[in-house]
Amino acid sequence: MAEETPPAQKTYDQVKADLKGYLLDMGLEIIKDFDTAESCGYWTKFGDFPILIESRKPLKYCIVALQFTFSEGAIVQAINEHYEKQDHEFIFRLTQVLTSPQTSFVRVVESGRVIGFTIMKSIYPFHPGFTIHKLDEAIQAVTAVGAVGIAFLKSEMGQMALDHTPPAPGPGPGPMYG
Repeated sequence: MAEETPPAQKTYDQVKADLKGYLLDMGLEIIKDFDTAESCGYWTKFGDFPILIESRKPLKYCIVALQFTFSEGAIVQAINEHYEKQDHEFIFRLTQVLTSPQTSFVRVVESGRVIGFTIMKSIYPFHPGFTIHKLDEAIQAVTAVGAVGIAFLKSEMGQMALDHTPPAPGPGPGPMYG
């Protein structure tokens, strides 16, 4: 029996063109288009949430990510106290609301302190069979989990100011996961 050759993967240019077309077909505005030696992708907005769709070169997948950070020192201090005290109940509940079967999250850490969270989902637009439906599911998944996470944190800590897009180093948006 002859071995089948796997289907060819798309190039970065093909993937960028496909993603741009899908975003426009979904009625989403492209806030920023970027393509550097390290990464390429788009910033878009879904509802009130800025969403990053990024591929780190030479990897052959993209991350759909929603990041939120905290503006207020008191909120940062309160969240870090939960981690420092190893408040397992709070950490468990926070983990429950920041994850789903489709998404994962990482803490955004600056100077050794948690200042926010990034919700993300991997997508595979380089591979045959990727569709607008899969992109839409990823964007909806990170947005839904992010909204629940924000609501949980507000219920635990009270009203808070959130920065959905932290200042980017350099001329374009940097990676949102750290």
